[in-house]
Amino acid sequence: MFKRLPTDRKALVEAARGLRPLDLAVKNVNLVNVLTCEIYPADIGVYGGRFAVIGPAGEYDLKAEREIDGSGKWACPGFFDAHLHIESTMVTPAGYAKGVLPLGTTSAVIDPHEIGNVMGKEGVRLMIEGSRGLPLRVYVAVPSCVPSVLGAETAGATFGPAEVAEMMQWERVISLAEVMDYIGVVNNDERMRGIVDAALAHGGVVQGHAPKLMGRDLNAYIAAGIDNDHESRLGEEVLEKLRLGLLPLIKLGSPGNHLPRLMPKLLEAEYVDVALCTDDVEPSDLLLNGHMDRVVRGVMEYGVPVTRALRWACYIGPQHYGLRDFGAIAPGFIADFLLLDSLEEVRTSDVFIEGRQVVEDRKLVEPIADPLAGREIRDTVNISAIETADFHIAAPIEDGRITVNALELLPNRMTRIAPLELAVEKGVIRPEVLPEGWVMVSVVPRHGQGTRPVCVPLTGVGLTSGAIAHTVAHDCHNILVAGRSAGDMKAAVEALKAMGGGFVLVDQGRVVAEVPLPFAGLMSFESCEELSERIAFYNNEIRKRGVQPESARPIMVLTGLPLAVIPEVRPTDIYPLFDVVTQKPIPLFELVS
Repeated sequence: MFKRLPTDRKALVEAARGLRPLDLAVKNVNLVNVLTCEIYPADIGVYGGRFAVIGPAGEYDLKAEREIDGSGKWACPGFFDAHLHIESTMVTPAGYAKGVLPLGTTSAVIDPHEIGNVMGKEGVRLMIEGSRGLPLRVYVAVPSCVPSVLGAETAGATFGPAEVAEMMQWERVISLAEVMDYIGVVNNDERMRGIVDAALAHGGVVQGHAPKLMGRDLNAYIAAGIDNDHESRLGEEVLEKLRLGLLPLIKLGSPGNHLPRLMPKLLEAEYVDVALCTDDVEPSDLLLNGHMDRVVRGVMEYGVPVTRALRWACYIGPQHYGLRDFGAIAPGFIADFLLLDSLEEVRTSDVFIEGRQVVEDRKLVEPIADPLAGREIRDTVNISAIETADFHIAAPIEDGRITVNALELLPNRMTRIAPLELAVEKGVIRPEVLPEGWVMVSVVPRHGQGTRPVCVPLTGVGLTSGAIAHTVAHDCHNILVAGRSAGDMKAAVEALKAMGGGFVLVDQGRVVAEVPLPFAGLMSFESCEELSERIAFYNNEIRKRGVQPESARPIMVLTGLPLAVIPEVRPTDIYPLFDVVTQKPIPLFELVS
């Protein structure tokens, strides 16, 4: 489905011919043409929010109400983030816009499945309302997997074909969000088949999410109607997806960097177009390392020319989503564009939305009001009373030693079974008996399930003392708590309840650091800058206690652990060990190889 925004075409044509003055002319600028991957001196004329005329510098003598001398700068379209979760930035849509616009991101396709898993359709509506009227152009992908695997985990809502069909009609919806239950799709599960078909009937793009999927199953997944995928983990995998017509969305965000494994193989295809995205970026990372500009720099490190990288960042995404008049500096296209003062560093100096300047010298021209300001947001941390015994594992023997199927978190945030021999005292395994390098990890039901927490030993975190807990726990966002003391784990969960969600570190019964996220336990009304200070302190304190992840920001080390669609084995609020591939639980005490 191709979409064009309305405009006065008659007047635009007259402006292009020079029969009426332009609104804006940028003269003698180095134009990055993402259609041809060229750079050359040009003049750019804007009328009525669209590009009217582009020509060689000095050739057309453009007359405009405002003129800008672009000498020494480069003009390119605004960056288009092809897939992201604003909730992962931990701020509201307005706070997100304030953070990313100065970095050159002008449009984004958001997947509000984080808040959808907590607040259902109400949460999706809040994200639409919260992004209405912002200078950042926000399009919406309807969450497809709430929860990600039905029956294996519990979210705050359940979306089926009927809910998806309804939401596909809402404003600015252009896509079905990442179809994470790829096993269900490949097996023609009735629910997933209905959800995908509902999106296809509406004409929307269908986002994929299929890490390590290859071969016949990948063929089946694409045949089901999936259009793109941002979760490739292997070079051979991304190349196969490309060859089979699935558009890779190459991402670089806070949870980790897969580019070293993907880019060399991807570039074996001489003629290739991909789109770029961030997926998840926490605020301190955004301020320190950038947003879509960071992704552009990331792919350039592998020899991708800057013109090609900018084509991927600006043009391919909107064209893929059917936004026909976005993503290029060409006649008739929407005049969302950037002026860069360093092409090599991809550093934005000025940002224009429909020809109106919103960023000057990397600062917002005008304040951005938050449409959600003053809204009463209901408490979403609904847990039963917690006891220290909830963080013990009941064993099949009274006393002695027993081997359990424990979990290992790998540097790439994948998981695997790691058998571990442990002491049993009075019929239970306590976190205090775990060997060095291990913690007890627990998923605590948060959506009023009325069930008790599940627990499993985990290695790969590095935590040496205390407990960390958070309501950001993809994708159902039950509470995830990990610690070496049952008392600290209990105190951490209770602290989260008291502040309405977020992140907390407890050591010896004392709250050492916290990051309150009272909006659905996922977001704050603070700015990226304010929140970054809290996160920096939190990160520093957990680093002191051994948390040194290789491939993620410290605060995000465990946020994806309960995600039941990332191989191999995951803990959920229902099962301490859930096999992602077979979609069956694994008993703690029946050892597997």
